[in-house]
Amino acid sequence: MHFRYSLGLVQYHVNGATISHEDYMWSVLGKRWSSHYPGFSDDPLDGFRRLRQDLEEHGQDFLVGSDSEFLKHVGRSVALKRGTPRLP
Repeated sequence: MHFRYSLGLVQYHVNGATISHEDYMWSVLGKRWSSHYPGFSDDPLDGFRRLRQDLEEHGQDFLVGSDSEFLKHVGRSVALKRGTPRLP
């Protein structure tokens, strides 16, 4: 996690693989930008609160699952990115 005035980049690392929180939530929820984090607020602690809410509601594969269960999200996020059209 990076913090400078507010919570910034959040990434997960398992067995040499890395996935951002945004991509992890996209993989779990099946829909982009549906998570609580990052959100917008003047209170720097809100980022931590929203991240906690995401992890409590959707982060079981990372928190208590096996490495292989979590690594499926890394692969799924790559596939999701490949299937998403980019702006010209």
